[in-house]
Amino acid sequence: MAEQDNVKAKNLINTLVLALIIGLIIHYVFKNLGKSGSIILSFVGLGLVIFVHEFGHFITGKLSGIKVEAFAIGFGPVVVGFKKCENYLRFRIFPTILLKENDPDEEGLLCVKVPINCKAGETEYQFRIFPIGGFVKLLGQEDIGADKLSDDPRSFVNVPIWKRIITVSAGVTMNIIMAAILFVIVFTVGIKMLPAVIGDCLPGYPAAQAGLKAGDEIIEVNGKANPDFRGLMIAAAFSGKDEAVNLKVKQRDGNIKDFAVKTKDMAGLGFKGFGILPASTLTIAKVANPEALLERTGLQADDVLAAVNGEKIEHFWQYADKMEGVFSSTAELEFQRTGQTEPIVFSNKLEYVGYIEYEDGGEFVPAQVCGLIPRLKIVTIEKSDVNEILQIGDIIVQAGDTANPTYEELRKETVAYAGKEFSMVVLRNDETINVTVKPRKASDGRVVIGIGVGLDVDSTAAAAAEANSPVLGDLPRGAEIVSVAGKKVNNYFDIATALEKHRGETVKIAYRSVLRDGEIRLAVPSDGELYAMRALSFYDIPFKPMTKLYRAAGPADSIKMGTRKTVEFVAETYMTIKGLIVGEVSPKSLMGPVGMIAASSSIIAEKDYTRYLHFMGIISACLAVMNFLPLPILDGGLVILLIIEKIKGSPVHAKVQEGLTYIGLALIGLLFVLITYNDIIRVFFGK
Repeated sequence: MAEQDNVKAKNLINTLVLALIIGLIIHYVFKNLGKSGSIILSFVGLGLVIFVHEFGHFITGKLSGIKVEAFAIGFGPVVVGFKKCENYLRFRIFPTILLKENDPDEEGLLCVKVPINCKAGETEYQFRIFPIGGFVKLLGQEDIGADKLSDDPRSFVNVPIWKRIITVSAGVTMNIIMAAILFVIVFTVGIKMLPAVIGDCLPGYPAAQAGLKAGDEIIEVNGKANPDFRGLMIAAAFSGKDEAVNLKVKQRDGNIKDFAVKTKDMAGLGFKGFGILPASTLTIAKVANPEALLERTGLQADDVLAAVNGEKIEHFWQYADKMEGVFSSTAELEFQRTGQTEPIVFSNKLEYVGYIEYEDGGEFVPAQVCGLIPRLKIVTIEKSDVNEILQIGDIIVQAGDTANPTYEELRKETVAYAGKEFSMVVLRNDETINVTVKPRKASDGRVVIGIGVGLDVDSTAAAAAEANSPVLGDLPRGAEIVSVAGKKVNNYFDIATALEKHRGETVKIAYRSVLRDGEIRLAVPSDGELYAMRALSFYDIPFKPMTKLYRAAGPADSIKMGTRKTVEFVAETYMTIKGLIVGEVSPKSLMGPVGMIAASSSIIAEKDYTRYLHFMGIISACLAVMNFLPLPILDGGLVILLIIEKIKGSPVHAKVQEGLTYIGLALIGLLFVLITYNDIIRVFFGK
């Protein structure tokens, strides 16, 4: 009697939980009909990728003579399972949630038997309640712990090792094949992707040093024609040490030239690169919050940038060139709007940073105006707890033991105080404030405070002067420039303007400081740039990325392009994993099931089905790589154990297998929780 009561109580609890889940799903679907359709299709796509993986295990298991007990899509309780029995097809609905008091066949409360002329099968096909994932249950194989010994000749442990290796590896193989097929379809239809066109070259990096410029298009990489931007990055990332990558470049003037460009570690990214950014158009992109963009800048989607400081432009690289030549507090940008004759004028506030930020232990290039180095100003805050101490706009007048530090000095002090309390003095609204921060090691191994710094060009204070200048070397730290050639100056823009008027001359520069007031003489060069710093837009202007249609010329070309893209994504996934292991790539950059569903549903909502197939191809290639990692809980780990078994002539001890499996499960579980948390923060909270 007590047992019957327990069964009834469990049924009641299970029924209530099931009803709640179904009710929430129905409520969400009806409340968000349009969005729900995209999400459902996303689940279908992800489920198909998983189905193909599991089908690989299933079909090779069958062909290898292994008994397959279950083929499941999803995890958790079974929603519906069907299996061929002698002369009927059996459907079990929620068999493990809704229980009978005496149910030795586990039919559940609802079991439908459809009469058909058939023989009994051995496999039950199941759909489970959480449709992300899936598995194939082979007789004798255990996902957690060692495989079970059995007298059945069709047990997993009793078939030859080579057949077991093929069965275990088949899921990964099928995902690779699926990715290749999807990419072949995509390139047959044609897809718009980022072209291998340079949007900007980072100063001090190999592309800029080689003479490449914004607007140049790479038309061949190591002899392979028509690369896209991702393919270009993969070629750089996988180049050998001190190995140059051969690039055939169509320069923006139309000339074609060959370059041999070496790569360099990209700070904070975890891989090698050329130091180039993708190209954009001059058209404003659609944004998630158009009202905020309109309020902040007066701009809206599809506005087109037509002029910078009154000078007409037609190409994005002309905008890059104009901004590189700007040294003023603002840049006047004129936009054309469809149906409107008068331009939309936006005064773009500019911040300035050094040309090369830093490489710890490497080269520093001081940002300066004719040898005068401005003070540092905080322009971004990247760490939430720092935001309680420092503020954007704070001017750094003391860092550790160094007064008015240059960028190089700030980096050295930061590294020296890694993990320790670090005192700073900042100037905020003309008030001196003492603060304490604690530098930490970032995911890429660098020691950081959690701030981004620019240059205080709105004042005339000089943090320091170039050390190799015999005249400027006498300038006291923190001195304020009062006048240049007798003309009063209020900021570094005034200083640059005054110096420009006296090219090739020696001018008097008057200054004042807490130590002394004085005057120095400065020889102004007759040619060349007077300043070495880089303008950045204070406002993030969302230009549309440049895209190019990539379409195969025929079936053979489709296969070639699809295969190459599959190899690229497999290589990129391994590169990302390597970056995670060595700490150069943050787990925050990864995407889990929640992120995949959100991204794919967004693509579906835009009705861009070619891009959706492309995205599913990426997921399939990534799933293949992840499943072949050498962790016991994954296919790759099982293959390693089987190879060891073949070499030593007997299986790895059961206790060792169980220990390794639990370690692998813990690692995968921890990573899954972390990635899912980051997905939720990114998708639902926009962070």
